[in-house]
Amino acid sequence: TVNSTSITDALGDKAAFDLIRQHDEVVRNALKANSGREVDRAGDGFLASFFSVESAVTCAVEIQGMLQKRNTAAVTPIQVRIGLGAGEPVTDGNTIFGSVVNQTARICAYAKPGQILVSSVVQELCVGKKIRFSDIGPVSLKGFPSPVHLYEVSKS
Repeated sequence: TVNSTSITDALGDKAAFDLIRQHDEVVRNALKANSGREVDRAGDGFLASFFSVESAVTCAVEIQGMLQKRNTAAVTPIQVRIGLGAGEPVTDGNTIFGSVVNQTARICAYAKPGQILVSSVVQELCVGKKIRFSDIGPVSLKGFPSPVHLYEVSKS
């Protein structure tokens, strides 16, 4: 959730927690509808995995759409950044680790509020799907020696 600390400061713990609960419900409903698996929670964010890249992108689009719809009538909007990567993480039980997880976290951090950014691998795996992307170009991400080519999921 974007600006969660300042939202908590402005609203207080109880009201901020209610917003987080609303956020979590939106995310978990979208994960369930798209066969996603909640792997971990990091503060106010989620780490999820999917067997299908198309399902992951569809889930991200649904999350942003549901939050946008919710925000039209809300006093305090909930905005999120979403980053998607694809690869073969190291697994340990239900947990995943590795460079692809780190890169995806950096992609998410680079995204603007309301934006869905994906790695070139995700974009390439969506060839032939009804998903459109805008080319962001190569971006330097913290901890990665070479720029990473990013794409934004188009809103139309």
